This record gives sequence, C-alpha cells and structure tokens, in this order.
Amino acid sequence: MLLLRIGVLLQLAVVAFGEKGDPYEILGISRRATPKEIKSAYKTLAKEWHPDKRKDDAASTRFMEIAEAYEVLSDPVRKERYDKFGTFDDVKQFADNAERARSFYGFGGGFGGFGGFGFDESVFEYKYRMSYQQYQFKILEQSNTKPYIVYIYSNYCQMCYRFHPQWKRVISDLEPLGYGIVTVNGNREQNLMEKMRISHVPALVAIVEGRIIPMRVDQSFSDRSIVAFAQKVIPSYFMTKIHSGALLSRFIEQWKTTNKISVVIFGAAANPRIRYLLAAMKYSPFARFAYVSLSDTSDEIRILRESVDIKCTQCENMLIYGDMEHEDAIDRLSISEAKKLTMEAIDEFIEKNKVLTLPRISSQIMLDEICPVSSRSPRHLCVILPVTSHSSESEHVDAFRRYLKDTNSMWKGKKVNFAYMYVDKQKDWMRPFAEKRKGELKNEGRDLLIFWRLEYKKARFTWLEGAWTGHKETDDFIMNVVEQRKRLDETCTVGNINDEYGLSIFTKCSRAFWRMWEVVWFHVSNEETYMFLSAVGTLFMIMSIGWLFSYFSEKPADFKKRKPKANDVADLTGDPTTASEWHPDDPNTKKKESENSKQLSSGKSKWATIMKPLIHELRAETYFGMIRLLKPGCRSMILLVDEENKDALINKFSQYVYPLRNNKTFSFGFLIVPKNLDWFRKLLEHTLPTDGKPTPEPDVSQSMYRRLKLINHRHTIGTVLTLCGWKLYFSIYHPKHVELSRRNFIDTDEEPSSDDEASYRSDEFASMGEKKKLHRSSSQRGVNVENVLDGFPNWMDRLLEGSIRRYYIPEWPDNLK
Repeated sequence: MLLLRIGVLLQLAVVAFGEKGDPYEILGISRRATPKEIKSAYKTLAKEWHPDKRKDDAASTRFMEIAEAYEVLSDPVRKERYDKFGTFDDVKQFADNAERARSFYGFGGGFGGFGGFGFDESVFEYKYRMSYQQYQFKILEQSNTKPYIVYIYSNYCQMCYRFHPQWKRVISDLEPLGYGIVTVNGNREQNLMEKMRISHVPALVAIVEGRIIPMRVDQSFSDRSIVAFAQKVIPSYFMTKIHSGALLSRFIEQWKTTNKISVVIFGAAANPRIRYLLAAMKYSPFARFAYVSLSDTSDEIRILRESVDIKCTQCENMLIYGDMEHEDAIDRLSISEAKKLTMEAIDEFIEKNKVLTLPRISSQIMLDEICPVSSRSPRHLCVILPVTSHSSESEHVDAFRRYLKDTNSMWKGKKVNFAYMYVDKQKDWMRPFAEKRKGELKNEGRDLLIFWRLEYKKARFTWLEGAWTGHKETDDFIMNVVEQRKRLDETCTVGNINDEYGLSIFTKCSRAFWRMWEVVWFHVSNEETYMFLSAVGTLFMIMSIGWLFSYFSEKPADFKKRKPKANDVADLTGDPTTASEWHPDDPNTKKKESENSKQLSSGKSKWATIMKPLIHELRAETYFGMIRLLKPGCRSMILLVDEENKDALINKFSQYVYPLRNNKTFSFGFLIVPKNLDWFRKLLEHTLPTDGKPTPEPDVSQSMYRRLKLINHRHTIGTVLTLCGWKLYFSIYHPKHVELSRRNFIDTDEEPSSDDEASYRSDEFASMGEKKKLHRSSSQRGVNVENVLDGFPNWMDRLLEGSIRRYYIPEWPDNLK
C-alpha cells in the first residue's frame, strides 16, 4: 500500500510538470549540455522571442517559458532535482500536487495552515512571482516605463500572514492602473534578496528606472500608505505642472527639439492622479505630459482654461498637440468623473496620436514604433527622408510635413509610415543602405528610402532617387512600391539606432550618486543603525577631547611631531638638527645652524618650564642628596654652566632630557663651574693613573696633573656628567671628549687593567698625533655655547644602551661650595 501511494505521488508530480514542458526541449538542448551551452541557447532564444521584438501574445508566452526553463537549468540544485525526479520546487506545482493528493486520500484542507501559518497562496499567484532571471533581464528594463512594487515574504513569517488582507487591496487598487505587481519568496530567492539589498521579511520595495526604493515596514502600515508610497516614487519630471498660458505655449512648442507629442491634462485635483503619472511614464519615449489644476481659482488659470475652451472645472480633460504650428489640439478627451477615465481609455486615446505627423527616427524605440517587424501579408513599409541636422535642411522637412498633412487620407489603411532621419547622426545605421545606392545625386529632388523590416536585423529596401520634389509625382513613386508595382530589390542588415536623446555622462553620474545616497540614507536612518552610530560618535568624541587636552597641555606651538625611532632620544626631542645630521665624534659632517637653538637662547622654553622643578643646582647643600646618598641603580645628570650662559644651556638641556622626566633612575642638576672648578678638577684627577699602577710613559702623570692645574672653566661649559654615587663611577659628555678606543662596557666592579687605562685617553691625555687630529676636527666643528649640546642626544642613546665609558674613582670629592 505504501509503494502504491509513493507511485501515485510521483505520477502526479510528473503530470504536473508535464503541463509546463521539458526545460531541455524548450531550450533545444540535450540533457548532457554544459552550463555554457545552456546559457548560449537561452541568449539566442531570448533575443528571438523578446516581447519588444515581437508584439504578439504567443511571443510573450514563449519568452516566459524560455526564461523559466533557463531559471531551472541554471540553478544546480533545481537542475539536479529535475534530472532525478522530473520536477523542481515550484509553488504552484506543489500546490496542485498537494490538492490532488488530498483528493486522492480524502483529507482535504484539514492541515492547510500547518507549517506556513495558513498562507493563502492565491495572494501570491504564479503570475506575480519574480525570479532572479526575470528581475535581471525583464523587470529592470521595463522599470524605465513601468514602475513595480515588490512584496518580499516568507512562508514562516507571522507578520507576513497578518499583512495578506492589505496586500490584496493593494493589488486591486494598483494593478488595474498598470502598476507592476510582483512578489518574491524569501526562502527560495536568497540571491535576489541579496541583489535587492533586502535583509528581512516582510519587505516592500519599488523598482523605478532600475533603482530600488525601499519602504519602511512596521506594524502600523496600511494599504493606503502603500498606495501613497507607490505614487510618491514615480519621478516628478515625467509630469510638468503649468500655471499660465505662456508656460503652456512654451511647453507645446518644444516638440521641435524633443521630437514628441504634447499631452496636456486639465484635472480637478490639485495634484496629478496616479493614473496620469503611470501614463506619462509609460509613453515617455513618445510624449511629454503636463498637468493643469482646475482647482486653482487664479486669473491665469481662468484665462488658460478659456483659451483652450474648457468650461467644466470638475471634469477630466486630456488634450494632445502635434507638430503643426499655430493650431489647436489635434485631439481631446473629456470625462465628467475621474473614476470613469480608465487606463484603457487613456491608452486608446494616446495610441491614436502616439507620434508626430512626421517624426524623426532618433532612437531604437522610435524605429521599432514607426518601422515594426512585419510578415509578408501584410507587410509594413517605412518611408524615410534622409537629411542632415543643418538648419538649411529644415525647409525640406517642413515641406514634407505639409505634404503628409494634405495627403493624410491617401495613406490611411496602406500600412505605410513616414519619417525623416539625420544621416550625420546615424551614419552607422545608414551606411548599409547608402552603399547600395546606384544612381547619381540629383539637384532637383531629394531621395526617399523605402524599406520593409522582415526580421529584426534584416530589411529589404529600395531607393527612390530624386522622388521628393514637392509635386504630384511623389505620390506615384511611393504608391508603386506600396502596391508592389516596384519591387524592393536590395537586402541589408539593419543596425541599432544611436539614441540622440540619451542621458549625458553628467546626468548618469548625478543619478548614480543620488541613488547611492538614497541607499545610504535608508540604511543610516534605520533604527538598528542608531545604536552603532551613537557608539562610534561617542568614541570619536572621547578620542578628540583627549587629543585636544594632550595637545594644549604638553605640545608646544613650534613642536613638529615626528614618529619616534627605537632607542633614539634625539628623535624623541623633536629637534631635527640632532636626529642624524651631525655627531660630535664624526669630523666629516658639518652642523647646520638651528633656528630652534636661537629661540631657546633668547628665553625660557616650555621644556624648561616643565623641567624646572626637576633640575636642581649641585652645591654643598645638595651634595649628599644628589651624589652620596643615591640609591643603587640611580644616576644624576649634571650640566656644567656659568652665570652668563646658564639659561640658554639649561633650556636646551631640558629639551633633551624631557623624555626621561618620568624615569625614576635619573635625577637632573647643574653645576656653576666658576665657583666649583676645584671640585671638577679633583674629580678628573681621580681618573689619573696612581703610583701603584705603572703607566706606559713615565712622565705622563706629572704632565696630566700640571695641565689640570691650568684648566680654563670656559672650556668646560656644556659638559654633562652622569654620576653613579653607589658604584663610584661617572661618564662624561663634551664634543671635544673623544674615546679613541673602546672597552668592554659591561657593568662590572673590576678594576681596569693598565693596558686599558692607557688606551682610554681623552684629548687632555692623547698623543701628539691624536691631539692634532682632535684639534683639527674641533676647529672644523666650531664648538660654541649654542651647539655644544647638539651631540648630547646621541650620547644619551649610547648611555642608555650601556656603550659609554665609565670612569671609576676611589671616592667623590667633597669640596663643593
């Protein structure tokens, strides 16, 4: 029994899809066709059966079948399901199968609401369903002349179920007016939802001119709000509002430049009704629409109404103006009530006067309208007057237009249309015809081109050379071809017409920018986005306020912030002259004068102000705190100054030691050298060789002592001593102090050997050759008070990495004043 039921269900499924047809047979391909072959077959058939190329109903049905077949075979999941089971997931198909199964087993309708909240699928009939392929190849293109409202739903959305009654009323209100109605099942069309930027259901969007306009959906929205939204999304430039007779005259006269008829609507409402907007959008390639509100009681509207002979202010009136100057409307339609003015009546009224008396073929749409594809019985002929866009050619066009008006009755029912074309703007299209013209040009007449489009890209034609003379003979020439007394001998391939009224690059960019702004604004104004934007804004404000406080509290006005380098105190100070331009130990580089140093010498800098509480004078009262009682691992940096240059040197010294202000292992101070020269001399004497340690040269010690007695305090200005009170050693900085050789700089308490002690010489104790080299480099550098500390930042880098020599002493001098 179970196998019997399964067999019946499979048979019902196959029968259900058999009604739709085999997608492989529809596309004319085998079941082993590759995706590339499927796509190629679809493109070929879609071009052949596109509704724009064939106007009959069979073409539209055939095109839908081709699109549905490609939709199935282009989806790997649905293709595999069809190949295995002969069916695919179609809502209508499954509904029919379910109904047949219920009838077969005798339990009809008992579980209709199970699993989908009781959805009424009639609301989402198959004709409203939109797939990704239909959206990509059909809806987007048609949205230029027909707006669509799209409802995205899900079978498992409770709010979607509550919205069904409103959606039914929306369909009944908008569909009769010509508004496009489509639905999307969010469960099955995930790619389409992503393409339309829809992230939740239910959702309502409008598709107008290829752009997606979302509507905010909430618990309180109704069918009236949806209809108002559908009317609002139609662009206002399709309908021009007119308030005076001068504006009306100017509007009507624009047929010369626009190549379109003028439709003027006189309505009782203050704003144009949605049916008028839909008509204006539908016929926008062929007509321009204007609206005059009869509810306006101003004198200008009254005079305008009387000039066009409209007496009923509560009636709906439509007037069409053609291409004949100083003439009244070529046709008019008047209805007492707006409800009686149906879309069918509007379409019928406009279709009778859709183009001008002598239109210009200026676009592909105009060519398809004036010269449609037709079969042999009856064939549709098109007579074209080729001219150029030069103003001198306008007289021929005007004369041809008057001729057609006079002979209008002659050509009625003959399946022949007349037009003219600017050959200088349509060179590519005219070239196949011009190449087969055989005769010579005649001065007494203009050529006429008569052709018949037997296929979309193929035409038969003949040239009537010099046929247009403005006389009776023109009728005979054309009638011979119409009545087939003269054959259409030539055949050529018809190309595409250049759109002379296409959008400019600026307009396209402007519209693209506006569409992008609409999408951004929709997402930004979303309630879910408010919290994120609030958090980002708060974080940005906190960072901005913190940066402003840091800027105004620490950064000086003339400080140019640079990215610091690892172990580069010179870069941290912000002085560009100390970064890598000059080093006191390199005699081959020259220092550039720094404007910053001049500014520092003229007064206190901001660094000096900040560092003032941290820099103390080294004297007898501070001797123990700054040297003798220092904790292990702590050091003091002492700058040697005199009273004259004290401020300038301390300013620059403060700038360089500023990055170390929070380092608890360093303390800073200065020493007035003139009154404490004896202390400095005694400190240097402790570094000299003692009697217990032999020297390489016997008289070196006596010579050093004598020279220290003659030391000049001016030569010591700018010297920096780093004193370690616990381990009894110090390091010294001065541009003229050169370490002629290096030693192991590991921190150790070992006493230096005699060889090391002899090799560690300053300029005071160097040999004669070394003295000459040292004095030569010193003279090149030109050491003075302004640049004596320029090499100090690099020396500090070496001090921090431990590569500066340490001079160990037996005890600290105690003769400070």
